[in-house]
Amino acid sequence: MGYKKTVTAASLVHEGHPIATQAVPKDFAWLRDSTGSETQTMYFHLDNGCVGFVQIAWAYLAMITTIETNAMFYVPGHKCVFETHNGHTLKVSKDSYEYGCKGLSMAWNKEHDKLNVKYTAGKERNAKGVAATFEFVRKSDGYKIGDGKNHIGDGTAAHYFYPTGEVIAKGEINGEKFESKGVGLFIHAHSGNIMPYNVGAEWNLSFFTGRRETASPDSKERSTFHLLQYLTPESYGSVNCSNAGLTEDNQLRAIFWDTTVEHKELTKDENGSGYEIPKRVVITSKGKTTDGKPITVTFDARPSYRLHDIDVLHEMPYVVRRLVQALITKPFIFERYEENAKVTVAVEGEDPYALVGVAFHELTMVK
Repeated sequence: MGYKKTVTAASLVHEGHPIATQAVPKDFAWLRDSTGSETQTMYFHLDNGCVGFVQIAWAYLAMITTIETNAMFYVPGHKCVFETHNGHTLKVSKDSYEYGCKGLSMAWNKEHDKLNVKYTAGKERNAKGVAATFEFVRKSDGYKIGDGKNHIGDGTAAHYFYPTGEVIAKGEINGEKFESKGVGLFIHAHSGNIMPYNVGAEWNLSFFTGRRETASPDSKERSTFHLLQYLTPESYGSVNCSNAGLTEDNQLRAIFWDTTVEHKELTKDENGSGYEIPKRVVITSKGKTTDGKPITVTFDARPSYRLHDIDVLHEMPYVVRRLVQALITKPFIFERYEENAKVTVAVEGEDPYALVGVAFHELTMVK
């Protein structure tokens, strides 16, 4: 049987045109069309040490629509909290810049530079559950690779990024109230005319925050590096699709569209998934700075601290679970945290330098 083609957004860019382009507000509007899936996700690293994300997830499979809220909160020294709940009904404003469901709402202001997030799903179901509000104030332009869409068979998978923003958060975790500032990353993902499990067989997501290794300990300098990479299924050619960005001092410094991810020091998962999980992940991203210089980022990551493992089938509604289970075996998500993370940056014509900080890592296996 012949492969169905995967054509990446980067490969469709005509010679002489920029591969990375600016994402505009309409790229973050809720679409909710055709068979596929859609997520709006804000990742955050707070100054109080809390790391996590909040997400609205929508999917339409075989005439079945599902709405879920997903959230993770990890405070070092405490047990990681992961919550997934049925959102029941998705409500979207006329302009598609406000959207929400039971337990989670997101709304952009008219200028599209501030996002208000209200998460109550945990508290609504359990007195000890999580509740939090966030204000994400974007500090740089958004970006996309090409038009943002990779073509996989007859369908598309698109990703759009706001790579950095100031986050103001307050809420309650583990029975303790908190209020803190930090940095965030916002991603809009959408797949159309393709079953979600046919987009990627393996996904890697990393979100690093830190500062230059040479900065003073009390420096307020903040840098981030994020990666979203996936490998399309064998039936679609096992093509590597990637997006990555580097920010410094709240500004987008570079965008990357050529990334390799190597899993090293594999060990069998002790929690029964059957997968081999890497103790070391080597990420090499190549792209250009915003002023046009070639740049390479190397992240030799060691995602050793287990946050949470998600048995995706177990979290699905029964009818959807039976449908997916007939087509794939064990979709799992592995979430990890890394202290003492180090990212090396090499810009053509400049001395290389290192960033040090912490990182959130997520590995998804859909096989």
